[in-house]
Amino acid sequence: MSAEIYLVGAGYFSPTQHTLSDVIEGVQREPIKPPCKLVASRMKRATSMLTRMSVEVAIQATEAAGWLGEEPSPFAMIFGSAHGEIQIAIEQMKMMKEEPFVVSPARFKNSVHNTAAGLFSIAAKNKGFATAIAGGAETFAMCLLEAFSLLKTNEAQRVLVTTGEETLPEPIADHTEHDNAAVALAFQSVPSESAIARVSLPQFGPAVETEFGLQSNHSVGPALALLLSARRGEFGSFALGSRASGFFEGSTKRGWSLEMSPV
Repeated sequence: MSAEIYLVGAGYFSPTQHTLSDVIEGVQREPIKPPCKLVASRMKRATSMLTRMSVEVAIQATEAAGWLGEEPSPFAMIFGSAHGEIQIAIEQMKMMKEEPFVVSPARFKNSVHNTAAGLFSIAAKNKGFATAIAGGAETFAMCLLEAFSLLKTNEAQRVLVTTGEETLPEPIADHTEHDNAAVALAFQSVPSESAIARVSLPQFGPAVETEFGLQSNHSVGPALALLLSARRGEFGSFALGSRASGFFEGSTKRGWSLEMSPV
């Protein structure tokens, strides 16, 4: 069994950098909400920044990979986030504590961890496998392990992986810093003309030093670093967990990493 899969499409969004090109060029734009052009306006009501960012980058990545069309064929979807729909969860708890002690049905239905997966699958008319993963600082690594499992057991031929985080609300804003950001990567088991790079099966071993560019425990950091390096043609070993993650065996720090190489 081959221990490699192919990266064939990608997407990025933050309120001030709306695409990967903005990040590469260092462009800062006026803050906007993710447009999510594929999703009907009524379906976007009462959705969080996390959901909208995750759906937006999913659209960007699958369009770049050529997976969306008039007759879309199924692809598996993995939506990762360390904290999930935390903003809506806090809002709902505040509403339950304060008079009249009633939660918002519209907000409640969008408070589950797989909200983005459901919204995107409906908008894209995609009936493929979908799941949501929370793995702390190793969220991106766990998403990639899931993608490899699906591709290499022939459960899917194509897999979309997204990871996103929204700014934590009060009263837990000081728990950890998170800028609003999301990344999506489209993988498939065979190469194509649109392939950007190939990546190896994630391995747990001696820690690899990687500069992520976001806060040290931001789950989007490793995904963005991997994607930027692929666009620049910089290959090699990359960490899949944040600088704050990893485990020590004696004096040696260990963590998840992978090898990325040109197609």
